Amino acid sequence: MSSKHYLVPDYILKFKCSMCTECCKRWRIDIDKKTVEKYERLAAEDGDLSVLLAEHLKKDKTGKGIIVLKNREKSLPAQTGEGEKEPDAVDFMVAPCLSGDGLCSIQKKYGLEALPDTCKIYPRNIFLTERGWEMALTYACATAAQTLKEKRPVEFYQDPEGFEFPSLSTYNGKIGNLMERKKKGKTSYFEVEELLVDIMQSREMDIDARLTLAGLMVDKLKDGDTSGVKRYLQNLDAELINRLNTMPAQPLFMMKLVKEAVDKRLFIAITEKDIARLLVIAYNQLKLLDEGMITEEKVRRLLDGYHKYYKPYMTDISHIYENYFVNFIFSKKFYTYKYVDAYFLMVFFYTLVRFFTICVCLAEERNVDEDMVVGVISAVERSIGHSNAYFEDVLRQIKQGEYHRLPYVISLINL
Repeated sequence: MSSKHYLVPDYILKFKCSMCTECCKRWRIDIDKKTVEKYERLAAEDGDLSVLLAEHLKKDKTGKGIIVLKNREKSLPAQTGEGEKEPDAVDFMVAPCLSGDGLCSIQKKYGLEALPDTCKIYPRNIFLTERGWEMALTYACATAAQTLKEKRPVEFYQDPEGFEFPSLSTYNGKIGNLMERKKKGKTSYFEVEELLVDIMQSREMDIDARLTLAGLMVDKLKDGDTSGVKRYLQNLDAELINRLNTMPAQPLFMMKLVKEAVDKRLFIAITEKDIARLLVIAYNQLKLLDEGMITEEKVRRLLDGYHKYYKPYMTDISHIYENYFVNFIFSKKFYTYKYVDAYFLMVFFYTLVRFFTICVCLAEERNVDEDMVVGVISAVERSIGHSNAYFEDVLRQIKQGEYHRLPYVISLINL
């Protein structure tokens, strides 16, 4: 029996890698020090590995390393009218250990345990807490994003039977008693996490009301009184829920925030084709985020799409957002950041996903569905969901702009 303890959501147990190889492209691959040393020992007797390390492993002063990606030609099976092969296409920024059959040459030769922690973990986020090893997913992986379609509420399992995970040389997150005592305001973090998950799974409310209620709870947590929050939640009634559902909307603020955030990202080269497609739709096709000001006419066009293609079908996609938010919470964002900052980020991602989803609805003149929302989530997450630096930029932008007060942030939720 394993000496490790695990606390994992059911979607971790259901996730199966589809071997799409996208995780081996356009990503920085960090190699921990122990794995670098292991590779150097293996390379002493493995000529191919020795060449790979010499050409593509870049070490720092601490002994850690990164894999330098390469461009690789790939043959296309298509034929021209004259029977000649099309010119070879190029895979940009590919891991040099990715073989032609889509498998990792290091894993094929030396097994799963030979992989660096980065490759063992992805697309999971792993944290060591007083409850054990806890795992969530990153939806930058398109296959992981498919788990969002599960209609039943997420359930969590302590030490699920038969579940095991490869050993890690290091771990990225440690959340335990010692760190909780050191981190101001986080002594009851796990209670807060459970309360937030409960709110997100309260299906008597629509998803916007749940997100709004989470904001009110976060505001009440400023003094750290979780018992007061519990009493507040116990006294919820139909009238309050209705008020949450009918809070005034600020679509102009919402579009302005999206434009400012996306404009900032556009200064960085976009290498992901899915987010590039969404930007083309929003900027060029619909002119909703073009060089001009965010006008009432643009807002009206977005709202027309929302009411025609999106709002009538929200009940068909609400479970996707519910699962998305539960994973966001379980990814320890509310531990990593101040409660209100984590909430701002959650609303920001919701705002961004919903905006681009409505853009797709308008461009394709069709109703929103599961595949559309999941595709947008994966595109957004792959582009910015892994960037802590971008998170900090967004928070700075929110605090410096017109959105720094909680009522403004909550007003971004309703349309």
